[in-house]
Amino acid sequence: MKPLDRFGPTLVEYAGKADLTFPQESEIVYKGHFQAKQLTTGGIGIGFVPISHESDITTILDVHFYSEPLVRGRDPDGWEITNCGQTSALPMIAPQDAPVGASHPARSFRSQCIRAKSNGASESGYDRARFRVANLLWHYMDEVPETFKINTGDFAVTVSPSDDYLNAVDSIKAVRGIAPTAELIIKTSDDSKLSLGCYVNFMNELVSVFRLATGNRVDWYYGEAFKVETEKVVERFHKDAITGPFSKTVRFRRLRRGMVSSVPKLNFEAFAESFLDDDKQVLDRGTLRKLIDYFINACDETSYLEARGLMASTLLDLITLEYAKTKNAHHILGEGEFKSQILPSLKKTIETANLPKASNELTKSAIDTLNGAFRRSFRWRLSLLAKELDLPLDKKARGRAVEIRNKLVHDGTYLGKNEGGKWYSQYRFMIWTNLVALCRVSGYEGELPSLTEGHPLEV
Repeated sequence: MKPLDRFGPTLVEYAGKADLTFPQESEIVYKGHFQAKQLTTGGIGIGFVPISHESDITTILDVHFYSEPLVRGRDPDGWEITNCGQTSALPMIAPQDAPVGASHPARSFRSQCIRAKSNGASESGYDRARFRVANLLWHYMDEVPETFKINTGDFAVTVSPSDDYLNAVDSIKAVRGIAPTAELIIKTSDDSKLSLGCYVNFMNELVSVFRLATGNRVDWYYGEAFKVETEKVVERFHKDAITGPFSKTVRFRRLRRGMVSSVPKLNFEAFAESFLDDDKQVLDRGTLRKLIDYFINACDETSYLEARGLMASTLLDLITLEYAKTKNAHHILGEGEFKSQILPSLKKTIETANLPKASNELTKSAIDTLNGAFRRSFRWRLSLLAKELDLPLDKKARGRAVEIRNKLVHDGTYLGKNEGGKWYSQYRFMIWTNLVALCRVSGYEGELPSLTEGHPLEV
């Protein structure tokens, strides 16, 4: 089934016989050949063609893609393959009137993930798992970085550079896609056994640590479990990984005059141990993951500087709002009470005021602005966050953050003229403020990175 090659080079591939069903469409089981590939673009492609009657192709093509098709297959090496999660149709690889044959899939689609199990897979679980991670960078100059460890209480994690680390770094800068940079071994601290799915869930949490610590779109794409006695891999999990352009805010392979990182140094181990400790969480982890992913978008230096600054400003607004909600302090008073008892009087005052130079549009704008007056201001929420969570933001620094945020939100630009890199300096300040705020709401109580550290991140 070579036509799947048109979607890009392959990292891992399976092929064999399979059953295809559309659970929500019909009870029909189609028997045929399948091909499943994890591509360097980050996606997972699956192709299928029936091996029975030619009319089966037409039947499959007529099925609407309202439900996720389910493929259960087995390859010649004994691996049982099942797709899971969301699926979406891919463009047809062959014409609809193509002859039946394994080289012309009648249906092709992209899957969110696939599971693979061999005959040696354990129902009782495993005491360790291995994962491949893309876009995780922690080198300095032209040196391959050293292995480092993270201990979370429940797990011991060893992070090692990939065999082709430096070439992968160059690849990340040039293209979108999966560039394997690290291999992780995750072991249970007490030698207990867990399913591969439990390791997958933990890995999803750990990815957020790497994203915040580097400012880059790190993701894992491939996990496997193996029998320790034989080192034989017996179970795998492939994920449709998130990819994106290399962000200049992280590290550089070579230091050049004038090249600095927008994301100050943050220690992987110390932050991971806090982030993964449930007792230290200030915000729930689901909210934290969303905020950190927003942080990655703000760090992407391939986009417009003003756009990045606006994203950094709105992110800081969201962080302070989420924290104020935990204190039930995001409103000065209830919205209903404000709109029934206070807003009418304010509106009347504006409408009856002697404002000869004010246009009707200005009057309406002033009244519309009052509708949100029951909410705490950004300045107030930032001060609350800084004081209660011990952020390195004095009154002057908080005032600067507010001024930059207000200018970007209301005027779409930075403060003053862009002379001597002043706008980029303001952008870096907002990124740093977001970084230290995210560290604190993630439960990190240690020393925070200084804004003056301009060198690429180090571990």
